[in-house]
Amino acid sequence: MGEFTTEGGGVHPGKPIIWPTGKASSTPVSSSSEAQTAGGVRGVPTQSPAKPSEVSAPATPAQPSAPVAAPKPAQQVARPLTVEDIRSHLLALQVEPNELNTKLASLMLRNGLEVSRGNLVQLLTMLQGTDKSSAMQEASVLLLMKGINSPEAVKVLGQFFSENPAQAAQMMALQQGLGNLASALGMGKGLLDPSLIAQMTSMLAAFDSTLEELTSQFASKGKAFNRGAAVSDLRALKALLQGVHNKAPSSDSAPAQALSQALIEAQGKLDGLMQNMVAQAILSQSGRSEVNYHYQQIPNAMTNPPKDFEIVIKREGEGKEALINPRNTQVVMSMETENLGKMVVSMLVKDNKVYVIFVFDEKDYGEEGRSLIAKDFGAFQQKLADKNFLITGYQVKVDPAMANIKPYLIPMLPRLEDLLRRIDLEA
Repeated sequence: MGEFTTEGGGVHPGKPIIWPTGKASSTPVSSSSEAQTAGGVRGVPTQSPAKPSEVSAPATPAQPSAPVAAPKPAQQVARPLTVEDIRSHLLALQVEPNELNTKLASLMLRNGLEVSRGNLVQLLTMLQGTDKSSAMQEASVLLLMKGINSPEAVKVLGQFFSENPAQAAQMMALQQGLGNLASALGMGKGLLDPSLIAQMTSMLAAFDSTLEELTSQFASKGKAFNRGAAVSDLRALKALLQGVHNKAPSSDSAPAQALSQALIEAQGKLDGLMQNMVAQAILSQSGRSEVNYHYQQIPNAMTNPPKDFEIVIKREGEGKEALINPRNTQVVMSMETENLGKMVVSMLVKDNKVYVIFVFDEKDYGEEGRSLIAKDFGAFQQKLADKNFLITGYQVKVDPAMANIKPYLIPMLPRLEDLLRRIDLEA
């Protein structure tokens, strides 16, 4: 980090920025990166008063014979924070205001994270060895908020944000890959020991059955899913297939080529599903209250082909001791429906009272959804009443940006222009 030479201060996290008197810069921060307000994100902080020394210069003493004029009150002129403001702050920290550092600082501000030299050093260290894309930057900032300093975690989480993998689709692809491998083993009986082929065929059938059972159990029984055990099983199977691939004879024959290709394909699909589950586990790690939640993808067998429910459940408080309190939480469910497109259901729970927000990604779906929700809302109320929860109200919104889970995984400060203000003081 050659551009870092001395320690400097930082912008206080989550507070409006009070800047000294100066001319307004001309390039505003792009509003395209402004996040919509997600339920449960930080509220608008109150603005700190200006210091007396920043308000006005001392008044010139009046002549004894002249009446004393009342001091003219100082005027505060608020304007949106600009890219030039961010670069000026980086220079004050003796940090090179290049494109990457400016983007990181802007992202930190949007997440209420202190823009300090120490935090920037950690982010840049975690980004080493990556392509430093927007997804990797988002991953590094989120991990810093969770207190995780791991370049490997950045790569896993950044890939997750970039590719948006769906667990249900990956499970189906893995089942297909294992089926292809079983067929290739049957055609290549002379390539490997017969007992090994028999054992592997039996094991692949059992693994395929487990994947099928997982999908059906989520839909019909709501059975708990042990993500850690699943990752261990996937890792063990991948290691076995790697060992078999290394021992398989290399040949130009069709059976040998088919077996080699099937082994490579199955390993890739195992790795993809495993990386997805690891990313979910990383997202579920404890951290600051804004990012202290449990996240999980659950196959939704009610759609054909199966797609995912994505669920975020907020923990109460922050740190590792924070637990999910069913009476004080927010539950967000994102799903793709066959007839209503993408939809998010957000339930804010306080004591035994629940407020529900339905968000759709298209206006037509929103209108149709509004009618269906109004029609079936009484049954929904009764189901929650049976669990001793009272629905106090609901609303239906159309918002493509919020009709997915990501704004809840990386909750940003609402309305950047309102929170990140530069205050010019004029006498």
